[in-house]
Amino acid sequence: MVEVRFHKKIDNNLIKYVVIMARYNDSWIFCKNKLANTYEIPGGKINQNETVLEAAKRELKEETGATSFNIKEVSVYSVCDKEETFGMLYYADIYQLGRLEHEIKEIISLDYLPYDLTYPLIQPKLYRYVCDNVLFNPKTEKKRMIAGKLYFQPVPELINMHRNALRLCQEYNFSKYDEFERRQEIIKELFGTVKGDFYIEPSIRCDYGVNIHIGHNFYCNFDTIFLDVAPIYFGDNIYIAPRCSFFTAGHPIDADIRAEALEFGKEIRVGSNVWFGGHVVVNPGITIGSNVVIGSGSVVTKDIPDGVVACGNPCRVIRKITEKDKIYWEKQKQEYLNSKVNNN
Repeated sequence: MVEVRFHKKIDNNLIKYVVIMARYNDSWIFCKNKLANTYEIPGGKINQNETVLEAAKRELKEETGATSFNIKEVSVYSVCDKEETFGMLYYADIYQLGRLEHEIKEIISLDYLPYDLTYPLIQPKLYRYVCDNVLFNPKTEKKRMIAGKLYFQPVPELINMHRNALRLCQEYNFSKYDEFERRQEIIKELFGTVKGDFYIEPSIRCDYGVNIHIGHNFYCNFDTIFLDVAPIYFGDNIYIAPRCSFFTAGHPIDADIRAEALEFGKEIRVGSNVWFGGHVVVNPGITIGSNVVIGSGSVVTKDIPDGVVACGNPCRVIRKITEKDKIYWEKQKQEYLNSKVNNN
């Protein structure tokens, strides 16, 4: 799995990229390249004879159309895959936007990361680092909640959102077994993003629903809980066994602060082709890669890379999923198909 690290200081000559987390009108700004169908945080390569800060200002202007802004350095970061590449992470407040005149097709304003990301293994880490380490003040408790800041839950907006989610969950859970179309309608109204086919067995429980985002071919067995004070993202081809829980909610360790109903949340992101065994718990702030099996009873407290079987409490990688697994299961499939032909 690609690893993102943060550094206090390195030689600026090693820095090759800049990334700018930018806010405009109390929301984050994300951009879509003319050649892509995914969104990304503004940024790019540093040109020859250009300082790191000059590159950051240029990229922000080119990719958002910003004409007036304040920008500040947050941290050096590195992306470790086959080799380590360094960049500089910035935060910017944009005061005025102009026209998009370069390679960007459009920009969007959101309170959270987009569902479809160009760099899904990198951008969430940069986003989370800024949310945790930069002082910015969202104007509502809802925006604070989604941004991972401390927020006060008992306010009318959040109470009404929660009650609406409870209403829809109750309607779903008490629907008749053959009311398939109505169930589909309820989930599309409840969840934030529904991208394709899905099937969810009752019962389902969630805090708000709007922060749950699912991809194509999503299957969820009985008694699933989503504490979605922060976004929960699922890729395609997800299988969730009974009584799994996905918790983004957190509470201060200090008891006095906790008693004041101040809370926080950290998003969960799951790749594609993931199978969760029964009674799995995924904790706040976790990223799980693609092509993963999480064994039953696991409590996931750390990120899980692509292409592995992991299980335990705390959940640990047991082994990689290899070509031998594919060969074995292809053989099992062929035996099944042969038996169908013979039985006919």
